Amino acid sequence: MSIGIVTTRFGKLSGVPAEGERYGSITTFKGIPYAAPPVGNLRWAPPQDPEPWEGVRACDTFGPRAVQQMGEGPGFEPYASDFYYMGHPPMSEDCLYLNVTTGAASADEKRPVYIWFHGGGLATGYSYEVEFNPLELAKKGIIVVTVGQRLNIFGYLTLPQLSAEQGGRSGNYGLMDEVKALDWVYENIAAFGGDPENITVGGQSGGTWKSGALAASPMQKGRVKRVINQSGLCWLRKIPTMEEEQKNAAAYLEMIGISPDASLEELRKVPAEKFFSSREPFAPGPRMPSEMVVDGVYLPSGDFPALIAQNAGSCDYLTGGNYGETRMTANFFDRTPMDTPEAVKAQAKKLLGDLYEAYDFESLVSFTGKNPDHVARWLGSLGISGAPMLGNLAIERIFGAERAKANPAAKTYVYLFDHITPTRPEDKGTGRDADMLLAWHSSELWYTFASLRENVPPCRPWTQLDFKLADQLSSYWANFIATGNPDGEGLPHWPACGENRGWMELGDSLVSHDGLEGKLDEMVMKYAEEVVKKQ
Repeated sequence: MSIGIVTTRFGKLSGVPAEGERYGSITTFKGIPYAAPPVGNLRWAPPQDPEPWEGVRACDTFGPRAVQQMGEGPGFEPYASDFYYMGHPPMSEDCLYLNVTTGAASADEKRPVYIWFHGGGLATGYSYEVEFNPLELAKKGIIVVTVGQRLNIFGYLTLPQLSAEQGGRSGNYGLMDEVKALDWVYENIAAFGGDPENITVGGQSGGTWKSGALAASPMQKGRVKRVINQSGLCWLRKIPTMEEEQKNAAAYLEMIGISPDASLEELRKVPAEKFFSSREPFAPGPRMPSEMVVDGVYLPSGDFPALIAQNAGSCDYLTGGNYGETRMTANFFDRTPMDTPEAVKAQAKKLLGDLYEAYDFESLVSFTGKNPDHVARWLGSLGISGAPMLGNLAIERIFGAERAKANPAAKTYVYLFDHITPTRPEDKGTGRDADMLLAWHSSELWYTFASLRENVPPCRPWTQLDFKLADQLSSYWANFIATGNPDGEGLPHWPACGENRGWMELGDSLVSHDGLEGKLDEMVMKYAEEVVKKQ
C-alpha cells in the first residue's frame, strides 16, 4: 500500500505511484516547491517560503532545472550518452523544487532520510538525472529527497551592491537554498513516513561540496546525522573570501558586457541568458561566479577542517572515489595518457621527492605486461596525485584517522570504486573507450543507486555482475544511511577507517583492507601526510 495524500506545512500533496510489481508500494512526489521562485526582486536574495495552496497539489511533474551554461549538459563522452541520452528538461530561474520518493505506507514509520545534491560543480546539472533514480534505495527502506537549487552566477554572485542590501554579505544563495531545503525536510518529512532525526546528506562530485558545506555550516543546526561524499572529499577545500569573489565577479560581468556597477534594479532585469559567456567553459580568463564564499554566517570562516570539526564532528562519514578519475597530474580533464614507464616514474619522482629513493619506488611498482597509463591512474587513485581533493584514497584514509582521534564515536568509511562499466566493441578508440576511462568519474552512481536497468542507458550492455554489484553497493549505502554502518547481512565486512586506516575496494570483488599493506602503501601514506600538512 502506498502513502496516498500527504499534508505538509504549506498544503496537501499527491504523488505518482511507481510502475512495476517490484516498486508498487513506492510513491514519488515530483516538483514540490520548498521556497518561493527566486525571480524578480528575489534574484540573488535569501530564499523565502513558498505560497501555501488550497486543495491537493498534484506533484506529478519535475520542476525546471536551474539556468546553466551548458544548455545540453556535459556534451562530451561518456556523459552525453550515459546520463543525457534522453535529452534535457527545460531551464528556469524558478528552480527551487525538491522531489520525495518514499515506500512508507503511513506517516508513523520513521524511515531514514537521504537528501541528495547533484553534481556538475556548482554550475550545472539537475536533481532528477537518470543515474540517481531513487527507487531501489526507497525499496530498501530509505526516503530519498533530491534537491534543485540555484547554480552558477544565480547561486553564487557576490557584489558590493548585494552586500549593501543584505547586511554586509552576499553570495552563497545556492547554499542558502540547501539550508532552506533542509528546513523543509526537517519540518515536513514525517508526513512522508520519514524520521527528521535521522537525516543523511550526500552528493557526488560538485554535490560533495554542496553536502559537505551544508554539514559543516552552523546553519544546519545539528540536524545532519551522516554525510556521503562521493568523488570529492570536502575536507581540505579552500573557501575564497567575498572580496576575492567580488573581484572575479566584476571582471566576469565586464567581459560579458554588463557593468559591475549597475544598480540591483538594473541587474535583476537583465535576461538570464545574457549572463552566460559564449566562450568555452574552461577557457582562460574570468570565470563565471560558481564559488561559495566566507560570509560570516553560512560559512563563518575559511578554515573548512575546523568547520567540519565544529559542526559535523559527530557525523558519520562515507567517502571515496573512483579508479580512473584521479591522475598523477593535477588536471582532471586532461585525458592525455602517460604512455611509457619512464613518464610515470618521472612524475612519481617529481611528486614523491625524497620518498622516491627512500622507498625504492622502482622496486615497488612493476610495469611488466601492464599499460603504463593504467599503472599511473592506479597510483593516482591510491594517493600519489597532484589533485588531492578528488578521489584520493590516502587523503580520505587520513581524514578517517584524524576524525577517529578527535571523536571516536563518529565513524568514517572509505572506499575505492574500481569496477569498469561494460562497453560495446564499437566504443574502442572513442570517448567511451574503457581502456581510457577505467572507472570514470560518476560511473559509480549507476551502482550506488542501483539505477541501471536493461537498456538504461542504451549504450551499456549490462551483465549479471553489474546487477549484482549494484545490489550490493546500494545495500551498503542504504545500511549506512539507516544506521551509520554500511555492513549488513550477506555483505563482506567493511572496516571503519580509524587509526587502522581501513578501506573497502568496491569492484568485481568486494575486498576489505584493514591496516597498512606493505611498503607501497606505507610510502603512499607518508606522501599524503606531507600533502595534508601543506594544505
